[in-house]
Formats: sequence, structure tokens, C-alpha cells
Amino acid sequence: MPRGEQEMWVHEIVQDGPPIRDLLSECEWAIIDAKYPAGDRDEAGMVVTSGWDVVEQPFSGKGRRFQGVLQIEPLGEAGLYRVSSRVRVQANKEVYRTLDRAEADWQSIEDDMGRARTLLQHLLGRVQAPGLSDDFYKRKPWRESNG
Repeated sequence: MPRGEQEMWVHEIVQDGPPIRDLLSECEWAIIDAKYPAGDRDEAGMVVTSGWDVVEQPFSGKGRRFQGVLQIEPLGEAGLYRVSSRVRVQANKEVYRTLDRAEADWQSIEDDMGRARTLLQHLLGRVQAPGLSDDFYKRKPWRESNG
């Protein structure tokens, strides 16, 4: 796989975690906490993906967009999970109209490990504290946060 398309995941083990459905909701809240736009929740695949956070720049190749991904893997016993995070990064290679999103030429570059660690810490802070987070009891977090 070319260097610019390598998937770079950060992993942690969660013990005494909530049921998977609840953990997926906490993943959505972690993405909101990390300031990513709402995206997609795949319950069957146990993956929560944010929308793209776009950072525009007037110079070709300098504009970036970031997409956070949180993945859950049950490890056999109740409440024991491997949680993984990655942040996809794309650069805008458009040369002339770099600030026009309709003209953007997004090309994948290397994942951002620092942002992936930060995103994972947002999740761990929510699920390793005693009890469920205060936000947990709000239904469908992405719909409520985006009006």
C-alpha cells in the first residue's frame, strides 16, 4: 500500500465497558467532543465515522480535511473490548481555485496519529469513568447536536 494511503490505527482495551449499542452512542459523543461533524454509525460493523472537518488554505496542497473513525471489537467476555481510532487525512491538490470547495481535488495522504490518539482519549474518558456520561441519556446524539 502506498505510504499516503496507509491506515494507522491507535488501539486500547476497555474493561467493564457498557453494551455495544451504548458504546456506539458514546463513540458518537466522543466524535462530537473532538469537534468533528456528525457522520455515520454502522451498528453491524461496530464502526462510527465522523463527517469531514475541512481546513481551507489558499495554497495548493495545503488545505486539509480530517475524518475520525472509531471501531469496536468485542474480545469474548462481557464488557471487554478493543477500541480503535484513526483519522483519515486528505489534501486539496487543486491548483487555481483552492478555496472553492466545489473545485477541491481531495487526495488521501498519511493518517494523523496524533489526532487519532486524541479522538481515542475522548472516548476513553467517557467510558472509563464510573457510570455512563451525562450526555449518554440524550437520544441520538448527532441529530440533537446538529439541530
